[in-house]
Amino acid sequence: MNLSVDEGSLTLITGPSSSGKTTLLYALSGVIPHCVDVESYEGSVEIRGKTVSETSFPELVSEIGIVLQNPTSQIFGMTVEEDIVFGLENLCLERRDMERILEETLGLVGLREHRFDDPNSLSGGERQRTVIGSILAMNPKILFLDEPTSNLDPVGAREVLRTLYRLKEMGKTIILVERKIEHIAPFVDDIIAVDQGRVVFQGSPREFYSDPERIRRLGVNAPQVVLLAHRLRERGIHLEGVPLTLEEFRELYLKYRRSVMS
Repeated sequence: MNLSVDEGSLTLITGPSSSGKTTLLYALSGVIPHCVDVESYEGSVEIRGKTVSETSFPELVSEIGIVLQNPTSQIFGMTVEEDIVFGLENLCLERRDMERILEETLGLVGLREHRFDDPNSLSGGERQRTVIGSILAMNPKILFLDEPTSNLDPVGAREVLRTLYRLKEMGKTIILVERKIEHIAPFVDDIIAVDQGRVVFQGSPREFYSDPERIRRLGVNAPQVVLLAHRLRERGIHLEGVPLTLEEFRELYLKYRRSVMS
């Protein structure tokens, strides 16, 4: 496979179950080969000019942050504050600098009111945002997320995805494996589709979702408005383009109605 991810972009890795999505994420982030044993490792991955296999993982961690599916596996502190400053304390930063970063991070992930709460008393979405906050406090350039909403209810999932949107607005590079794409699809810059360990597509969301056969073949989720647009097309109603939001669908449908009536 041969692919690249632009700095400051939000890239979605999708594909059927057991297709290699998480493996690709781990290879891109350096977890493979540094933290996971593999029988063979071929090819080259570069992160901001550093060849992953030739760079120590501690050095890579200065550039990246990784968020796993289950937030409990990355929570260690007795309070949200302890979790967020954990990495900073290991850098031996002065207290005033840690306090500044802590305040900024709590605001960014929307957890100021939970600063002194036990993470285990929070909702799933709040726990996942605690993990994201602990990673963001280290100021990574690239954020890798492996299905961060897979164990969350719809409210928690929306909270996490809104946080990712804010990070994108800040210029962070985000690469994630995610199934709940309804609320994040409009903000995705690039989609990488994986099937049987191979990259079978890389391009824009509109290009990816424009092919209903590809969606069916890969068995991936698509926004409801995309599925509705394809259903209308099957019935002879051809919209100009693929909508990713309800507002876009409404505009395209009204445009179609006007063209039919004129």
